[in-house]
Amino acid sequence: MRDEAIPFADRAPGGLAVLLPAFTAFALVVAADYLTSYELSLSAFYVLIILAVSWFCRGWWGGLFAFLAMFSELEIGRLTGNPFSEEAYFYISIGNRLFAYLLIAYLTVMVRSLYERAQSAARVDYVTGVTNSTGFYEKVAVEMARHRRSRAPFAVVYISCDYFKIINDGLGHREGDRVLRMIGQTLESNLRQTDIVARLGGDEFALVFPQTAEIDALTVIKKLSGQLDRAMEAHDWPITFSVGVGIFTRVPDTVDRTVAFCDRLMQRVKALGKNKVMHRVYDPDDIDTPLPARVHAIR
Repeated sequence: MRDEAIPFADRAPGGLAVLLPAFTAFALVVAADYLTSYELSLSAFYVLIILAVSWFCRGWWGGLFAFLAMFSELEIGRLTGNPFSEEAYFYISIGNRLFAYLLIAYLTVMVRSLYERAQSAARVDYVTGVTNSTGFYEKVAVEMARHRRSRAPFAVVYISCDYFKIINDGLGHREGDRVLRMIGQTLESNLRQTDIVARLGGDEFALVFPQTAEIDALTVIKKLSGQLDRAMEAHDWPITFSVGVGIFTRVPDTVDRTVAFCDRLMQRVKALGKNKVMHRVYDPDDIDTPLPARVHAIR
């Protein structure tokens, strides 16, 4: 795998947006802890801060706040006195709190890591290992939002495998899965790290080229078409590709309209005999009208 619906993990704040409020809240808790009786424990408030910092900032920040909480309680106990009958009991209690704080920080980081892995796995196609349709629509939404801010053009590519049914029916679904994996690998290995490769389901794939103008997108697609053809020929698979390329210097109002625009181009290729690449610059004035002749085959 190489941003409307963005996963919580991607939207979550971090860095200074969390640390500044965390340090402020921590200072307030320390002040309250100092001004109240030592018998009134405020450990729960230290825990809440450690939880928030560990979740949003991760790394060693949770551990740092754990040690800060321990030193704060240690110094407050020294300055205000403590109810323990033996001094050693006081230090043992502080040590136990430090252990609990560090354990909470560690477990929070682990849970966040597992959460992110689950979020990532939910957006990966299990056959090919590339992004699935859920992840693809989310990434198209992010690219549209980026375009509205910067006005940078981008391209969306819709790919359908011609004659894939021959493979599935004649050679079996396991061979069909091999074909799909090879297509996914070929696409990923010939594109930039910032480009998005997705399988939408069945024999259909899609790509997103961020910050890519018309000429650059078509240059990449020509090269990619050759690579795909050679990969199919190397395995004697009778697969060709019908490709629709949408260039967006302006964007529709929804993700569905963006993808549908490219899907219509691909369907136009199918209607004209398959095994071609067609492109068109998006025009909001005629999105719902029949595709005109100025849609060019570039292969």
